[in-house]
Amino acid sequence: IVREVHRGGQGVVYQAIQKSTKRKVAIKVMREGPFAGPRDRSRFEREVQILGQLDHPGIVRIHDSGTAAGSFFYVMDYISGQALDAYTAGDERSIDATLRLFVKVCEAVNAAHLRGVIHRDLKPGNIRVDSAGEPHVLDFGLAKLATQPLTEESQPRLMSMTGQFIGSLPWASPEQAEGSPEKIDTRTDVYSLGVVLYQMLTGEFPYPVTGNMREVLDNILTVEPTRPRTVRTQIDDEVETLVL
Repeated sequence: IVREVHRGGQGVVYQAIQKSTKRKVAIKVMREGPFAGPRDRSRFEREVQILGQLDHPGIVRIHDSGTAAGSFFYVMDYISGQALDAYTAGDERSIDATLRLFVKVCEAVNAAHLRGVIHRDLKPGNIRVDSAGEPHVLDFGLAKLATQPLTEESQPRLMSMTGQFIGSLPWASPEQAEGSPEKIDTRTDVYSLGVVLYQMLTGEFPYPVTGNMREVLDNILTVEPTRPRTVRTQIDDEVETLVL
């Protein structure tokens, strides 16, 4: 293990060197603690199974999984580079260049959809752009299969025990915001991608995402998105229609 890369609600990701191949890999280890139970382990195992079904250059690949010292883990590609928001921050790239990058993200998500996988947590932080400028979709921890029946274990809790939203609130779809898991399908990912594209083009969100959680949820559900052309005048009608 070289270093810790990221620590999130579901696990810790480390950069490591695989001894047999000497290549850089990432290891995700499930976090243990008082709030980690069978439901969390089931979700972690489901992420491993889902990643094992996906084979696309724009989706991180899984190489191995198992347990060590009582902790669940899996080994995946290590993607050097930056998260999408950091990659595009302060970069006044052309609209065409932005759309070309975004299309590659969509192709990866579409590959997952064709295998019946809904990501449910698409955001710039879960899209990493490598040193060659190629995007990779990461973190399928909240993903589900479109054919998977609705059960308590298959659905991420909308709220944690402390009242925090589970997921990534600013990019959540209306059906996620209203707490209707039965309505979630591939269109949920399409909506989140629309918010991501809006950010890539304008550097802003389509509606206010600051304030308390209830206010943000209400904004997602009821506020008409600000037309992107009012933020960036170079955006034409066709692109604006695509975003909205």
